[in-house]
Amino acid sequence: MPPPVYGAATTTDKASEYRLYFSKSLLEHQIDVLQLYNLAYQVEIPTGQGAKTIRMFRPPVANVANIITLSEGQPPSTAPYKLIFEYITRTLQQYGGYAQVSDIVDETEFLNTGDSLMTKFGEEAALWADQLIRNACINGTTEEPTMFGKYYVGAATTYAALEAQATNASGMSSKELTNAVTKLRIQRAPTFSDGTYAAVFSPEQEKDVLDEGNNGWVYASAFQKPEQIWKGLIGTFMGIKVMRTTNAMYQAGSGTEGVFVAGGDIIAALVFGKDAFACPKLAGESPAAPKVNTITQPDSANPFGQFVTYVWKSFFNGVTCNSAFGITVQSKYNYTGV
Repeated sequence: MPPPVYGAATTTDKASEYRLYFSKSLLEHQIDVLQLYNLAYQVEIPTGQGAKTIRMFRPPVANVANIITLSEGQPPSTAPYKLIFEYITRTLQQYGGYAQVSDIVDETEFLNTGDSLMTKFGEEAALWADQLIRNACINGTTEEPTMFGKYYVGAATTYAALEAQATNASGMSSKELTNAVTKLRIQRAPTFSDGTYAAVFSPEQEKDVLDEGNNGWVYASAFQKPEQIWKGLIGTFMGIKVMRTTNAMYQAGSGTEGVFVAGGDIIAALVFGKDAFACPKLAGESPAAPKVNTITQPDSANPFGQFVTYVWKSFFNGVTCNSAFGITVQSKYNYTGV
């Protein structure tokens, strides 16, 4: 009996009939943890006011030098007190972004570019709003130079001295955090509604503080009520809510303070109270979550309707409200990577 002959068709034989399978489920991507916009004083310029610059006022602090001694039946001999309001000024700026795809792509593509662009634009707008506020707190602006006070960890009193200081003596610590908040209390900075101040740290600064093992910490995981947990909240320490951000100001110690340098060896943490900074905007705008419009109709720039345009825009800015309400804490870090 002859042996059987095997010759089943294989995928190699039928290669022309096979295709690459595309999964519609998108993989996770990196998303920033941002804090500042949600903690900002929210103020709007109403539409139809003929204004794009906002001025915000505050009364001066109490001063007992304004009290005079009165004599019975005698009018005061000193000039009356004149109340002059202090103020800050900020002009709104329009920001936005756009992308285009051809009409053929729009009608035939497998994945949904439009949906992904809406997500991407929202993430970029939120990152930009956070960055504007961060930079205004650390550096002020040409228009409004008000900025947070400065504090350097260890024995340093200047940025140059911090750079010269050994790294193991220049990391963030519970002591530095309480020093900063003590300064805020001395300066009568207001707390948030729950009686706490806020501190926004980079992951490297977070590691340095938690590596101490200080038993004064109450970690977010120990909170009994879910509503007490803020996004990115590390925990509380001595009446300070400490939060993580992935959009901290990294700087080169050999460079200029307040100039972002990716991977820089000095990081600025922000410690502040209520209304330390603002994100003024035009009424109806949402800087951290702008509306994305899809333009599909033909016009003079696209007479045949050969491309679809996705656009977003928002009219806002960032500004420090009071230099006494916040402190920039500059530190090095001990994390060396894995």
